Amino acid sequence: MKELERIESSLKKSNTLLYKQDDKGLACSFVNGGLVVDSFVIQDEVIAEALAKKGTNGVVEGSTFNMLRSNYDWFSLHVKSKKLYDTLKK
Repeated sequence: MKELERIESSLKKSNTLLYKQDDKGLACSFVNGGLVVDSFVIQDEVIAEALAKKGTNGVVEGSTFNMLRSNYDWFSLHVKSKKLYDTLKK
């Protein structure tokens, strides 16, 4: 769950998220004032899918970004629940 912790940390330091699907996973760049604050690849499919649903055309900004940041506990709980469900389903 280190990816969830890193997302939370990056959300606190930025005001825009740019993401793009690549061969390794979901490449994310957290931007503040036009500068990239943090950049990494999310390899976990459940986290990547949930985060990608938050944005439009590879961007999470404005009120959508602020909602993600302020409700991050719910987002994290949703992801953890989905991962647990997928584990139990197998």
